[in-house]
Amino acid sequence: MKRLLIVLIMASLTLVADGIRHGEGHQDPCHRLHSCPSDHDTYVCGDRGRCDQCPNNQYCLAAKPRTAASPAPALVVPALSFTQPSTSCGTTVCFTPGRNCTELIVNALGGAKTSILVQAYSFTSAPIAKAQLNTHKRGVQVQVILDKSQRTEKYSSADFLANQGVHTMIDAAHAMAHNKIIIIDGETVLTGSFNFTKAAQEKNAENVLIIHDKTLAAQYTQNWDAHRSYRQPYVGRGVAR
Repeated sequence: MKRLLIVLIMASLTLVADGIRHGEGHQDPCHRLHSCPSDHDTYVCGDRGRCDQCPNNQYCLAAKPRTAASPAPALVVPALSFTQPSTSCGTTVCFTPGRNCTELIVNALGGAKTSILVQAYSFTSAPIAKAQLNTHKRGVQVQVILDKSQRTEKYSSADFLANQGVHTMIDAAHAMAHNKIIIIDGETVLTGSFNFTKAAQEKNAENVLIIHDKTLAAQYTQNWDAHRSYRQPYVGRGVAR
C-alpha cells in the first residue's frame, strides 16, 4: 500500500512538471491563438522562437533546431566622406560634417558679377558676411532679407551688413522666414539646410546645393521679390537714426 502511494505521488509530480513545461512553452501568442501541439522539444522554431506547427507562421524555419531570439543587429554608422564636393549636370553638393561648405559659399559669392539676393533665417557667419560685403564693395548689387529673429540675435550679421551700407531687410510677415537661399547673377541658386552660421559648419549635419540653372533661378528670384514686398528696412544697431 505504501509503495503504491509513493508511485502515485511520483506520477502526479511528473504530470505537474510536464504541465508546467507545456504551459510555459505555450506563452507565445502564436501558441495561444492556434493551439499548437505539446512542445516537449519536438517542434522546430525560427529566430523568434515560435512554433512552426502554428498555421501561417511566417517566422518559423522548418527542420531547424529551436534557437533563442537573434540579437538586434549592431548599428552601423556610415563613414563620413571627406572627398571634394560632388558636381554633376551643373550642380554642386556639399555636406557637413566632412567638408568646408562655408568656403564653398564664400567662393561662389566671390564669383558674382552683377547681383546677389539673399534670404536667411539665422545669419551669424562672419566669413559669409564678409564675402557679401566684399562683393558689395566691388559694385555688385547685394540685397539681404532676414528673419525677424535677427533684430535681436546677439551675433547677427545684420548689423555688420547694414552698418556697411548693404541693403538689409527683415521679413516679419511669417512665423519664421526659414529660407536659406542665395541667388547669384540671376542664374545660380544656392540652397539647402545650411544656415549661414558657424554652428552649421562646425557642429551640425547639413547640406548645401548649388544649382546653375537660369530657369530655376528665375523662379527663386520671383519668390524672393514676393518676400521683398513684406520687407521692413533694417537699420543696424549702433547707427544714428
